[in-house]
Amino acid sequence: MIKSVLLIGFTAIMAVSACKPEKSASTDEVSNITGLAKKGSASAPVAPPNHPVVQSLLTNYWVFEHYLVPTGQDSYIKARKNKGTWFQFQSDGTYISGQWDKTLDEGTFFVRSEKNPYMGRIMQNVFLDSAIDDNRDVEWQIQGMSEDGGYMSWVKMAENSVNKEPGMTKVIQMMSLPTPQALRVDSLGNPLY
Repeated sequence: MIKSVLLIGFTAIMAVSACKPEKSASTDEVSNITGLAKKGSASAPVAPPNHPVVQSLLTNYWVFEHYLVPTGQDSYIKARKNKGTWFQFQSDGTYISGQWDKTLDEGTFFVRSEKNPYMGRIMQNVFLDSAIDDNRDVEWQIQGMSEDGGYMSWVKMAENSVNKEPGMTKVIQMMSLPTPQALRVDSLGNPLY
């Protein structure tokens, strides 16, 4: 009897110690749209409100033509690094974005109205909630739009963004993905003269 109990106990110990844990499959979901691993968490999409600024956002691509960081000499370097960043907003409340010909992000976007205390008027804020990387979550306030809807000025709302670095950008509407040639720069964002 004792031999049977010891044999069963020894067999159980050997069986447990001989098991190697299987490598767990990645818990990251891969996007059907971009093929990127979803390491972030984005809220469910909600259709944006019917507003002229939103209707303009839903057309074509929106591309960073100029990007400034109000921190002195650093601003020019940042401007070059962000050249060619683009966004494509969908009517279901989702977006994809990237730089030049590469798709780098996707997620959901939300539009809300907010009174700008400095300008004294209601502005539209666009919050981008990345499904790829939560460090890309950012809120922009649209502070101006051309009469024809071809360009806008966006100011980063640092208090509602993961990356607290301030920034402002001029975005232009393009019918296709941006190229360095179209923005008159080389692939690093250096101006071509």
